[in-house]
Amino acid sequence: MKVIIVGNGILGLMTAYRLISRDPAVSAWIIGPQDRKGCASLAAAAMFNSFCEVDPGTLSNEYETARFVFNMASNRHWPPLLERIEKESGVRVPAGFGTFLINNHATDSLEDETFDAVLDALRRFEEPHEMVRPADIPRYRPATKARAARAVFLPREGWVNPRALLEALSAILVRSGRVEFVDGYCRSLQRRGDGVEYVQLENGERVTGEWFLLAPGATFSRIVERSNLELEMPRIFYGIGCSVLLATAEATLTHCVRTPNRGLACGVYAAPQTDSQTLIGASNLIAPEPEEHARVTSVHALLQSAMEQISADYYRSQILKVNVGWRPTSEDTLPLLGATSIQNLLVATGTKRDGFHCSPVISELLVDLMLGSGPKTDVRLFRPERKPVRLYSREQAIAATVRHTLNAAYQHGFTPSKDRMVEDLQRHYRLELERLHDDVGALDWGIPPEMVNMYKYGHVR
Repeated sequence: MKVIIVGNGILGLMTAYRLISRDPAVSAWIIGPQDRKGCASLAAAAMFNSFCEVDPGTLSNEYETARFVFNMASNRHWPPLLERIEKESGVRVPAGFGTFLINNHATDSLEDETFDAVLDALRRFEEPHEMVRPADIPRYRPATKARAARAVFLPREGWVNPRALLEALSAILVRSGRVEFVDGYCRSLQRRGDGVEYVQLENGERVTGEWFLLAPGATFSRIVERSNLELEMPRIFYGIGCSVLLATAEATLTHCVRTPNRGLACGVYAAPQTDSQTLIGASNLIAPEPEEHARVTSVHALLQSAMEQISADYYRSQILKVNVGWRPTSEDTLPLLGATSIQNLLVATGTKRDGFHCSPVISELLVDLMLGSGPKTDVRLFRPERKPVRLYSREQAIAATVRHTLNAAYQHGFTPSKDRMVEDLQRHYRLELERLHDDVGALDWGIPPEMVNMYKYGHVR
């Protein structure tokens, strides 16, 4: 069996790795540009975080709860998987477990509520954790005004160097002699009858196979629009994220240190990548088109937040690299995973910032479907062919967007005047959002906070 995988990020490589491990008769072609421009995997920390990503709405409905449980199921896979990949590849893959989640006062009270939601989830799911004094976190040296009031240590959540892991997986795949890498871009998939017949590359070349996996990240919708698939699926946007790699020498952390989610993103984090380098992240901007380079404001905000909220010692660090990745974000913010009504086409995208962490479970699901065994994970709620799911009521969405908008403002230095400025802004944002909901016909459902600008500027109807 020949499997064609469109996408050479973590989902494509991990799926190919599982395929050749489970079936000696399978070969695979992986299509994607060698430089991996815009690859979300290369801009990731990459953190193995489930509970650290919890916010007050995570367990509020069946879809969000299913996504969290799916995310949490990936935790147990990583320790043995990393050991196996490192051994088989001969490539050292820097990684570690243990994350400090801090609750500081750099933003508003939403951060306190989010931290409380994390603690509630830890207790509910009986996840090991320990409350610690922020001052006892190794090499944590924030500015006085941004020091944390609370901190919790999660021993089973961690990080990995994404570039080293992709290098290790690539080495295994090449050495197998059963995986071919195609340096190029997929233009379209061409359907004939009930199946996909071939992938057409931008250079006109055609690649045929028995199974096709469409996992190209944020370029998914562009490819679908050029294809004759005739499937109804939510549109995928570019969640443009920026991270900065620093040479931190003796200031390098022993563990990942991060804040809770903030202002429609994951807050600020610092994750060791080697024993002398630290990755700072991450910004987030939902856009209809890709951006190849980081915005000045994103880099500035990351460096300032890291120096003030993680370690003042970073002021003398050298900037080694600025990464830009396009996180695939669906219009309903849920992933698209699994089989389609086209008998030989599978889809894996829309994972936002969870794709790397969830790749062991996602790849297992995809391989189960290809090999005809029953999938161990139920992802029917995330089936690719669907109308956009309405996760929120109108009131829930408007209230959440107002809170996150102000939270983001505080995160970026907002200081209100000593009057009713905050209340006035809340009213202003609420009126704007109510008008937007009226304009797009969202009368009995709510626009996801992350997607407000996509509706506001007509990118989603």
